Amino acid sequence: MDLDLLPLGWVHSVACLVALAAGAYVFGTRKGTLRHRQVGWAYLGSMVVLNVTALGVYRLGTFFFPHYLAIGCLVLIALGWGAGRLIRRHGGWRYVHLSAMILSYYVLIGGGVNEVFLRVDALRPILTREGPQLVGMTHGVVMLVFLILLLGWNAVEIARIVVRRRRRAAVAA
Repeated sequence: MDLDLLPLGWVHSVACLVALAAGAYVFGTRKGTLRHRQVGWAYLGSMVVLNVTALGVYRLGTFFFPHYLAIGCLVLIALGWGAGRLIRRHGGWRYVHLSAMILSYYVLIGGGVNEVFLRVDALRPILTREGPQLVGMTHGVVMLVFLILLLGWNAVEIARIVVRRRRRAAVAA
């Protein structure tokens, strides 16, 4: 395993690990609780750190695709944070918050896929043989999983609202 990193790379890597753990916790537990908000702040902070430090990591010596993804991810987490702040006043922001956070976690996992292929020595012979097809197929599977999550969680939220409205209408009648 190639872990020859500069100090900026180590800060970036630790922030990635914190974001992976915090994001998994937030996605897997009940929403809207105090713990959700606390761990969500840890996710937000680690994502800001990892994406800002990503802008300073230059493996190829040039600003390229991963740097643009870091900028896009910063926009997503800003949008998700802003929507999270508005949920209490305007419930419709729940979908924006949920979608932005799922997409930001997708960018994090996608970056992790790239790093695994770059850093794990055992994968290098496979990568040399199979080339970009293997990386592309792996990203395709990750993308499919996150698309299912995105559509599924939003569908569940919409179903909850429909059920609540029907109950209110039945009680009112």
